[in-house]
Amino acid sequence: MAAKKGTPQMVTKKAKSTSQKGKIPEKQVKVPSKASTKEKRSASKSTKQESKNEIGTLEEFELIRKSIEESPKNYNKLVRLLKSLHMVVSQINDENQREMASNFMNIARGLIYYLYKIFSHLISKRLLKVFKGISEQEETVRKWLISKYESFQKELFDLWSIEHFTESIATLKIDALENLMNLIQDEAKYLGPSIDEAYFPTSRYRKILQMLLLSGNELSINEEDSCANDYLLLEFKETYFEKYWDLKFYFFSELPHIEEDLRESEIGHRLVFSKLVALTKSAPVYDVENKEGITEIPVWVKNAPQNTMYSVNTFRNNFEKTWIGALNLQHLGKKEYSSALAILHKRIIPFFGDAQKLMDFLTASYTLGIKTKDGLLSILALNGLWELMKSYNLDYPNFYTNLYAILTPELLHLNEKSRFFRLLDLFMSSTHLPASIVASFIKRLARLCLTAPPSSIICVIPFIYNLIRKHGHSTCMLLIHSTTTAEEDADYVDPFDENETDPSKTEALGSSIWELEAMINHYHPNVSALVKIFTQHFTKYSYNMEDFLDWSYAKLIDSEMKKRFKGDLGVEFEKWNGMFGDEGYMSDYLY
Repeated sequence: MAAKKGTPQMVTKKAKSTSQKGKIPEKQVKVPSKASTKEKRSASKSTKQESKNEIGTLEEFELIRKSIEESPKNYNKLVRLLKSLHMVVSQINDENQREMASNFMNIARGLIYYLYKIFSHLISKRLLKVFKGISEQEETVRKWLISKYESFQKELFDLWSIEHFTESIATLKIDALENLMNLIQDEAKYLGPSIDEAYFPTSRYRKILQMLLLSGNELSINEEDSCANDYLLLEFKETYFEKYWDLKFYFFSELPHIEEDLRESEIGHRLVFSKLVALTKSAPVYDVENKEGITEIPVWVKNAPQNTMYSVNTFRNNFEKTWIGALNLQHLGKKEYSSALAILHKRIIPFFGDAQKLMDFLTASYTLGIKTKDGLLSILALNGLWELMKSYNLDYPNFYTNLYAILTPELLHLNEKSRFFRLLDLFMSSTHLPASIVASFIKRLARLCLTAPPSSIICVIPFIYNLIRKHGHSTCMLLIHSTTTAEEDADYVDPFDENETDPSKTEALGSSIWELEAMINHYHPNVSALVKIFTQHFTKYSYNMEDFLDWSYAKLIDSEMKKRFKGDLGVEFEKWNGMFGDEGYMSDYLY
């Protein structure tokens, strides 16, 4: 099975060349003769040949496999195969032996295959389980076979722990995963309490999951979304996790136990979290609208306990424990919280037994965003709270107060401002909002325009226009159409309190959005032209915000460069006859 595309390439270290000034004494110069060079090559070949002879050949391994399956007298030959596998894995993992290790890839694949066939045969004979009533000698043999079975799986896990990458190693790791998953099927079929009784080998599956989630290193974590970019995890996800319901069910059943063990250690927290996000992110774990449809999803283990496996409530409780445990792992930072918050409303909340258990995490994430001036983190946290308010009747009276606190000058300088405006548009969609709150948001956004870049102002102008149209508050129209007299305007002082944190108490309704009128004189023509919409009658339909959210400096400059102009372009607002002199262009400059 080939390794997945897009896997990171191995970086080779270039040998450092050294030079020494002056003449090197003859005693330090040692020129190898042709004979000595041949001897070295011969010695290298001899070393490789000795290693191969010590490990063995595929033909030899095949004969050992057949002999073990034919007679219990040959069980001791398992030691030979396991020793050879250990030598191959150690050599592959040895940085000094990598060139030589490439010669043993086929041997490694053959060893894994033959050992799998041997243990699959032993499992089918139920020889890897100790029963009551068997003789003491038989019990000793079975325990010995079980220990060798554990040794075989340990070698496969050691193979997963190899961090350097080559296509051959990737293929070998995927082969190991395939054989381990096949052994899950064999154990479920033959190692249960009885042949006819439903059984799933949870302890074996838990160990595989634990080693899979801890394999690799944190360099595989994508810095943008904190998802693990790991080819072995991708293979597990596409080939097993997404296709078979029982593997998905027991994944979330066993992961809380893995997280519990993980809390006692100081390593692997970010890695496990990033892999959980990667597995959960791409698709819902099941169709919420068709819960009964889970019985139609294929299963990997045919005789798994169906009463347990198809219980939606049990699955939701396990899913909830998994994510609550993951969010409480140590060594997680803002990036990890953001990655979870980004998928919370679609991939996590709908599958919780009690979604209100996320309240502490959401409020803590919001507070962290405010303290660190990370507007995106806070808005994502509020998005989760919004979902709880809308779908689960959560009472959160400070929602709009907290949302208002995010509107800071730093917000409009973020690269993720488009995401913010999409969510803000969602939050302000309720037609039951008081006019005082709507006016406060309009006024605060207009005030932010005074220090915002043109690409952000172009987002704010249509957003404010849509707010006024959507809510239709006649009182909000006073922000752009004052009914006061000229005498009253002469003594006008803007009553808006920009330091007030409660949007219902800012006195925004008594103010005006003079900030947008100032934008008519903005240096950028796109801003100046767009803001003039407020000087016209409100007959235009609401803007499609998607047309404005992706604007940037690069896009603004590009649009200007593509414009076609008729005639000459003015580059100065005054006409000059010369550069220097009393009436020249430079006359007002001081030297």
